[in-house]
Amino acid sequence: MLRNTFVYPPYLQVGHLKANRADLLRLGALFRIAATSPHSAIHIPVPPDAPAMATGAASDNHPLPVLLAREDTGLRPSGWPALRHRMRQSSTPLTVTAPPARSSDRPDDLIRRADRHPARFTEHAATIVVIARAEILFWIGDWLTEVGDLVARDRHVHRDGESFLGDMVGFFDPLGTNKPMHAFCVVAVEPIFHRARWRSE
Repeated sequence: MLRNTFVYPPYLQVGHLKANRADLLRLGALFRIAATSPHSAIHIPVPPDAPAMATGAASDNHPLPVLLAREDTGLRPSGWPALRHRMRQSSTPLTVTAPPARSSDRPDDLIRRADRHPARFTEHAATIVVIARAEILFWIGDWLTEVGDLVARDRHVHRDGESFLGDMVGFFDPLGTNKPMHAFCVVAVEPIFHRARWRSE
């Protein structure tokens, strides 16, 4: 569980990820772990007491758990409930090492492949499911690690305690989702670097 990570499904075609620096780095590593194995999936539960995000609509947007898997695992979103049940019945702790992060810059041929085969982002059984080719999962993981590394010196984080880090535009297929999404906003929420915290102590 990433206790400071909240993934909100798309509202008005925009999804949101809110996390602190440490969890952004962990999340980047989990995407890279998901990219390494055609036999594994990564499940990230929702932290307890996770806050809803105000939308101004009749109901607020609540965060959901996330499932990451390579395309060649053969995992379908409809198969997730049965897999979750089996996992609860016989889960065993496992220690793995994530591949090291690389630059999020990618050669043109990979960008073209991502355009032809973007990640699929969908919701099923109250879970956000991200399924993609290995190179796309690696790319997303490297991107998350890169923006996580920027948090400590982000002026908005120091001033306000949070900062918009960027949009994951181009990773996901908006036509292949049951809630079309044109952007996935990543926001760092990091009180430890907020100047107001140190003034109040």
